[in-house]
Amino acid sequence: MRSWSLFFFVSFLMLIWAAPAVAQSGETDPRQIALDIYSGINRATPEATIAIKLRQVISIFRYRCTRVTDYQVFSLRPNLTDLKVKCSGDSLYGVTVASNGFVTVYGGNGMLSGLDRRDALIYSFSSEGDLAQDSRITMEQALDDTATRFELGDQYNYLYLLGMFVMIVAAAILGFLVWLRIWRSKAGRKPRARYKPMKKHRVAPSTTQKDVMLAESQEVAKYIHRHPTGLLIAIGKRGKRRFFKSMFWALVYARIGIRAFEAAAGNPASDVPDPK
Repeated sequence: MRSWSLFFFVSFLMLIWAAPAVAQSGETDPRQIALDIYSGINRATPEATIAIKLRQVISIFRYRCTRVTDYQVFSLRPNLTDLKVKCSGDSLYGVTVASNGFVTVYGGNGMLSGLDRRDALIYSFSSEGDLAQDSRITMEQALDDTATRFELGDQYNYLYLLGMFVMIVAAAILGFLVWLRIWRSKAGRKPRARYKPMKKHRVAPSTTQKDVMLAESQEVAKYIHRHPTGLLIAIGKRGKRRFFKSMFWALVYARIGIRAFEAAAGNPASDVPDPK
């Protein structure tokens, strides 16, 4: 009888000792904590709760973390989330959790870059574990920060402004050139008119006519000849002959090859003035 009493007493003590371990098994299961963190981020769980879970999972991986002071959801991908966690007195830790319970902890040795609010929001916590502030800024704060940068004369801002100015000017010039080309094409487009048999039409001189006019002309400059009608015949770099009324444009075509302000040549036989 005494042995049975001792047996029941020992069993009762074992049950009392095992109960807290069973109750806390979920708190030491990294898979369950990873699922809590992943679902908490996607379901807008309070940030203080997520910070507690992050401290637990870092401690499970045998890293030192007495208290989470800041964390940042660095990358949010389908079924996978990367976080940067800052513990009090330690370097940044990297924590990756997945929707299937996968979790890994790395860093703590300075391998991770610092928290940057340009990457994502940074949540900061007080010594009591409550959310103290985040890196979310208002429009007034953004304007004040920009004004402060200008007042400090940061060189990066001047380079940024110079680059923006060059881009705006280049875009304006490109748009103006496109508009000018479209406008010229529309302005140079003539309306289609019916053919009038009695109307006089000017026909470009043929190669034979150009040879005749060149033979009748007198050379006034290199590659430039003057016809008795007063027209100037300029010979281009490829040997093509063009007619001009201005010596300047004749020289431009002969030297550079740019055609501008050409003159129309008539019939050489009828256009030659009568010497009488």
